Amino acid sequence: MDIAFFLVAFAGAFLAVYRSLGWGFLTVIAVGYFSGVIRANCLGVFTTFMFDAAVLALYLGFFFRKSLRARETVLGLAGLLVPFMIVWPTLLCLLPINYFLIQCVGLRAAIWFLPVLLIATRLTTADLAVLSRGLVVLNLVALAVGVYVYLYGVEALYPKNAVTNIIYGSQDVGGRIKYHRVPSSFLNAHAYGGTMLYTMPFLFNRLGGVKVRLLDRCSAAAGLVAAVGGLLMCGARSPMIQLGFTLAVALVLSRFSLKLGLVIALLLVVGLIVAGNDERLQRASSLQDTEMVGNRVTLSVNRGLLDLLINYPLGGGLGTAAGTSIPFFLAHLAPESIGAENEYSRILVEQGWFGLAGWLALLGWLYVRPPSARCRSPWWLGVLLMYSLTLACWLTAFIGTGILTAIPGTFLILTQMGVLIAVRNQGAVPEAVSSYTEAPAEVEAAADPDEVPVEDLGLPDPGALPGGHPGQAGRRLDPV
Repeated sequence: MDIAFFLVAFAGAFLAVYRSLGWGFLTVIAVGYFSGVIRANCLGVFTTFMFDAAVLALYLGFFFRKSLRARETVLGLAGLLVPFMIVWPTLLCLLPINYFLIQCVGLRAAIWFLPVLLIATRLTTADLAVLSRGLVVLNLVALAVGVYVYLYGVEALYPKNAVTNIIYGSQDVGGRIKYHRVPSSFLNAHAYGGTMLYTMPFLFNRLGGVKVRLLDRCSAAAGLVAAVGGLLMCGARSPMIQLGFTLAVALVLSRFSLKLGLVIALLLVVGLIVAGNDERLQRASSLQDTEMVGNRVTLSVNRGLLDLLINYPLGGGLGTAAGTSIPFFLAHLAPESIGAENEYSRILVEQGWFGLAGWLALLGWLYVRPPSARCRSPWWLGVLLMYSLTLACWLTAFIGTGILTAIPGTFLILTQMGVLIAVRNQGAVPEAVSSYTEAPAEVEAAADPDEVPVEDLGLPDPGALPGGHPGQAGRRLDPV
């Protein structure tokens, strides 16, 4: 069963890409939704990397499908920075600093998901619609699993082993009686809450966007309710902070849009109703304790960041930073952690000055110019929320780690950043490409597309169709 999950994840994602890029992304995310509970119940090397197998299938499917690579997309500065951010850690991995396998684990965290930034620029409005509908179903399934764990305890779904230590170590929810945080089908509660948060821009757009059918709006509302339920059940506070920041920034960027304001109000009402009568769903209220919050921030912020800058110009070796996730079967080789629970500190310790500079340059270029609220694209609301959410994630990255290693959270974040790269350079999400764009070679070589006769395209004779006239057989086609 260990290798079976790996092969199914790979084959499913590879075949999905050949249907459309949106289906490929959705399949990879779906694997991420269930990889946690599978890994916990089927320990093994192959299940540990089953999500990586799905990502690899997405990359290969994109590479082999010519129509996806042929779409023209302006990448701007990201087209230079992302390759550098891949090459630099790869070179560092060759240095004999730590055990090679540990350095490979660090290399995975540094570069494995980065191509998603570039591939996601090819996502069209049709792809995002597929992704949004699929996320509704996945969120509802995750809510159902979360309710099951909430009622019967984590023991009902997760055995105690090396993979579930975080789940069993997080028993701090509730009042006098403490309960475990709810991980749903994920490997820990933070992964569950973060994923629910990262799906919201897609669902918000389906609920409050333009040119959306009533059925899609209703399903998106259900998906948002499931996401809110997950945020409350998981007991993690960081996603709640990021959600508040996201909604505030999006409301300002939208110039206090009445439609967005109503959707936010609906979201808050649902959250208050769900959490109102259950103390286990109110852990986020502890954020009112300013002393506790201050101590938590102090614990995560690395006061010795200047010392790290001086001592590790080329990094301390991949896999050595605090926050790097080492698989259970390599834990005995793990070196002593360096730095603090801080994503920027982690990047600095593992990749040195150049690695951190590459990330800061990309983030500065991407966020210095917010998307226009006057964009006519049907995805303008989703784009505003993607901008606000990913910005919130990076602004709060100094109080925790995992933004580049979460499953499937990292994939969702980088997907949205890829969409923002396309919007920054093209002004809007690309429209769906017609299925007839891949013309035969002899048609592409024609000097004038309007001069291509019907028979050269392999289309049936109009005279043979109902209502057709025999004399139309050799007429020119009107340009589409």
